Amino acid sequence: MTARQTPWTLQELKEALEQSASFGGDEISCALSVEQSDVLEVRLGSAGGIALFVTVGETQILTSTVLWPRQDQDDPAAFEAMMLRNHKKLLPLCALSIDLIDGREYYELFGAMSVRSTLDSVETELRTIANSALELASDVGPKAVV
Repeated sequence: MTARQTPWTLQELKEALEQSASFGGDEISCALSVEQSDVLEVRLGSAGGIALFVTVGETQILTSTVLWPRQDQDDPAAFEAMMLRNHKKLLPLCALSIDLIDGREYYELFGAMSVRSTLDSVETELRTIANSALELASDVGPKAVV
């Protein structure tokens, strides 16, 4: 597959995902965020309805999902050190960050790709981030998340 000739817009990406043949039935739902009009909220039924947030910039499509509050993690410093040592093995196509949301620190999983990526690549990215988030929560998340 070749890259798109023109960059995606958020609206074009929303429509393409909703019409995609690779998402059967009710597997995907897309809605522009009520709070931020430049964010597309995508939910994948095959990944338990996990919320993914997609933005389209000038050069990149950024996809992220919020994991859990940092304070809920058993020994955050040890968790973060372990993630730095094992990141490539545990999250080969994703990155982990700590972000401030409403005054609280949260772990967030994200990935970036070109705004000229194929729809197939975007779909793969969405599935990868969703599945990685679920696996991470199950394997090393706080007991309250599991």
